[in-house]
Amino acid sequence: MAHHHHHHHHHGAEKSLGEHNKEHFDKVGEDAFAIPWIVDMSNQIAADLHQNAEWIGINHSTSDGSSKPIRLLDYACGNGLASRALAPLVDTIRGIDISSTMVELYNTKAQEGGISPEKKRAISGDLLHPEATPSPELNSPEFFGFDVIVMCMALHHVEDPTAMIQKLSERLAEGGSLVIVDWVTPEESGCPLADKAQEMSNHTITRLGFFEKDVKEAYEKAGLEDWGWKWVSERCKMPEEIGGEQQLFMARGKRSGSQ
Repeated sequence: MAHHHHHHHHHGAEKSLGEHNKEHFDKVGEDAFAIPWIVDMSNQIAADLHQNAEWIGINHSTSDGSSKPIRLLDYACGNGLASRALAPLVDTIRGIDISSTMVELYNTKAQEGGISPEKKRAISGDLLHPEATPSPELNSPEFFGFDVIVMCMALHHVEDPTAMIQKLSERLAEGGSLVIVDWVTPEESGCPLADKAQEMSNHTITRLGFFEKDVKEAYEKAGLEDWGWKWVSERCKMPEEIGGEQQLFMARGKRSGSQ
């Protein structure tokens, strides 16, 4: 997989992976989310996120018995899958995406659902390459101190997942959880990868899934504790030409309360 990626990292003039992704997702628009296997996968992820709310770390009660509002960041939010799954369980939601098209889609959906921007809104921004997507709001207090951060189906688009996890962890409140949903590498899931899928990457994907130990190591490097790793309860049934049946994971780690 990696061999045909090397050439485009060495030339300054070539586009970064983030820019490729931005263009790709700016063009994708709403249609991509209507593809049946993507609808099924989205529903499965949403159901699992919702069912695992406690495991994720969504907990309104504080040690002294009072209840506290919960703030969620949906990073690489797309049209808002994770936000919609967890909306009933949290108080405020912010989304960040490198694609302004996705952000518009996200905000339009929220407004159509009668949700105020105070409760739920997204901005365009890129934590790894802030200069590529300038965003005055990205460093405002409103975009720090989250109780839960979810990054759903986007880490495999990122050139440096360890740096990404570090940047996200910096935006957690004390005791806050970082949750990542993505593909388990075929070697670990035992899901054979269809041959054609190897050719599908076209510069927007850096890897076809993750080993648990690699994600765990990145979480530990970022100072996150209370490691958790679960497979999503049902395999995703992609068309054979993309990869066939594949397994998704949910990873969780928490920022310690004493930092």
